[in-house]
Amino acid sequence: MNWAWIMGMMILTAVPAIVGGGLFWHLFEKWTAVIIWQVILFCIMSFLIARGDKAKPEAH
Repeated sequence: MNWAWIMGMMILTAVPAIVGGGLFWHLFEKWTAVIIWQVILFCIMSFLIARGDKAKPEAH
């Protein structure tokens, strides 16, 4: 398991989560929209980490 790649993907997803959460709150002013956005990002991040974790490590 490549921990550096997983942590990088989590950090990469944190930026759209924070910015998108603020944007959705500004547009709709409801927590429901923010929670839906966070759940969608969580599903995408989980899918990407699951797919990337199964990749074969490169031999050096």
